[in-house]
Amino acid sequence: MSLEALHTWRDLLGDVGQLGEGLRRAMAGDDVVGAVATMFELRKTRAAISRVEAPARLGSGAESVAGALEEVKQRMPAARAAEVAMATWLSRPLPGDARLLSSALGVAVLADVMLPAVWDFETDLVILVGEGLEPVAALLTDLGQRRIVIHDGDRVAGTIATESLEEVALAVRTMSPVAPARFVVRGVLGQTESTLTALTEAVRAGLSDMRIQSNTVRAFSRTWLDQGTKNLPAIAACPSVAALDGAFTGKPMIIVAPGPSLANNIDQLRALDGRAVLACFSHSLKPVIAAGLTPDVVITVDPQDVRYHFTGADLSKTCLVNAATAHPSLFQLGARAYLSCAANALLDDWIFDATAERPHVAGGGSVATSAFSLALRWGCDPIVFVGLDLSFPGGNYYVSSSVDGHARAVTDERGHVRVEGWSDGFRSMKASGGPEAPVERLIELPGWHGGTVPSSFIFSMFHRWFVEKMRSVTDTRVYNCTEGGAFIDGMTHRSLASVLAELTGRVDAVASIDRATAGVGTARRDQFGTYVRELVRSLARVRRHATRAHIAVAAGNFDGLTRAERALAAALAPVPFVSLLAQREIERAHVVAQHDASEAHYLAASAKLFGAVLDVLTVIEPMFASAAKELGHGA
Repeated sequence: MSLEALHTWRDLLGDVGQLGEGLRRAMAGDDVVGAVATMFELRKTRAAISRVEAPARLGSGAESVAGALEEVKQRMPAARAAEVAMATWLSRPLPGDARLLSSALGVAVLADVMLPAVWDFETDLVILVGEGLEPVAALLTDLGQRRIVIHDGDRVAGTIATESLEEVALAVRTMSPVAPARFVVRGVLGQTESTLTALTEAVRAGLSDMRIQSNTVRAFSRTWLDQGTKNLPAIAACPSVAALDGAFTGKPMIIVAPGPSLANNIDQLRALDGRAVLACFSHSLKPVIAAGLTPDVVITVDPQDVRYHFTGADLSKTCLVNAATAHPSLFQLGARAYLSCAANALLDDWIFDATAERPHVAGGGSVATSAFSLALRWGCDPIVFVGLDLSFPGGNYYVSSSVDGHARAVTDERGHVRVEGWSDGFRSMKASGGPEAPVERLIELPGWHGGTVPSSFIFSMFHRWFVEKMRSVTDTRVYNCTEGGAFIDGMTHRSLASVLAELTGRVDAVASIDRATAGVGTARRDQFGTYVRELVRSLARVRRHATRAHIAVAAGNFDGLTRAERALAAALAPVPFVSLLAQREIERAHVVAQHDASEAHYLAASAKLFGAVLDVLTVIEPMFASAAKELGHGA
């Protein structure tokens, strides 16, 4: 632990001690308002402590370290006394929820009692169920609570409204890049225990999905790993997006999305004439080409086979930026250059452990969010969006010149939205696997021109991601020049013509990309080959220890099981993707271990876990052996 962290721990412990004394005074004086206010501050401070590594023994003997440690020890008793005071306050008897909700003070008391003693108002999640808790949501929002879901209740500004368990889980999965560490589900006024239990399970499932991207894993459990391993030779032969870090600092980037409003202003981009980096997505490539433009960069993060997006496109002057788990054909389309990136979190982060690169492009579930993260990573300024509708005015889902330009959003009498009129290419892609286009709930978002525009639940989650992201973007100009669709708070909304008129410099994007992608030698390939060979060996070790653990379970040998589990955990560390594919079984085993003392249940859960690990290995070991051979490092 660093001395700086130790000082932070010392100072926060001091704050907790002082706040605890204030809470005791408020309790002694029956000062409910003061006690509630102090409780909220204590939660924030204790959450801050939880984010700092706890002091360990620091054997340096430095005087400054010894002094700081002594101060920490001195402040611990007061901090522990504060914890006791918090527990005493939260355990006091209270009137029923209906009475509490009848007054402003009661609402504050209810908001206080529903939160645990440690709570991060920035990242932790509150789920309020049913009508009647809207005042609690409003109060928590005023106190800085960022993540609130109101389920089957009236909408409150700054919150997410959901109507199904699927929407709850989806909302949780979009809370990136930091998942909630804690959550509460609270219902009043007739909510059944089964409803609250189901919601709790939905939140847990959503959090698990977010950590492991299991919404993608479920759809592409073998595909993403198969494609990632098949892409390793191509990834080893070309640079990652890290090669262009700094190349476009202070240079404009225009990001073209395929929303229906793109038809109204894309022709203006013909006057751009090398004054910005022109980027688009695979789905907006055809509209860009149809307008007589040549994109500098085309970004694809979807693991599905989206080759139909590129049919007939001349890519000889274009760089393709592909996620590491993209379809392998996307590295073979005759592009001028290729760059790889880690755009799907843990799904493809592991691939780049072969190098010191960290080509991460954090996304919020869509290529638009990943493109924005890439532009920010490269230091582009300003960043200009066009075609980012996040809505479907008149039912048009994409701009008509896109490959799915005939797709339309159809709303039924229940307010559910489905998309019809997909292209043959889309249907062919879906025929090869992957989830079907979902039926979603109709949502209204604030409109670019005022009022509201029709949107879907998933679009609203992407919209929320942009709004959240913009809160942390302080030094970069971001213009929404879509001139239609949704208004995105934090971005500056201007006409495309007015922004283009201000772009007076020159940007030779092609030359910059050529310099960054030139001269990739054999050393990079050898680096990846050595890495994959070690992964193959690691997988063999995992299989050996998982087999031993499985045998110990069958024999009821707890001593042997403990040793095997410890060895298996160490063997899994270099190959996290194995744990990802067996994450459900891992979490179930942990729950049983923590909450169920039954030996039979524990052994049954362990058997399922080790069986799942062995099943995963049966699938992926041949993939990695093949990749090692392709890279010249086979057994």
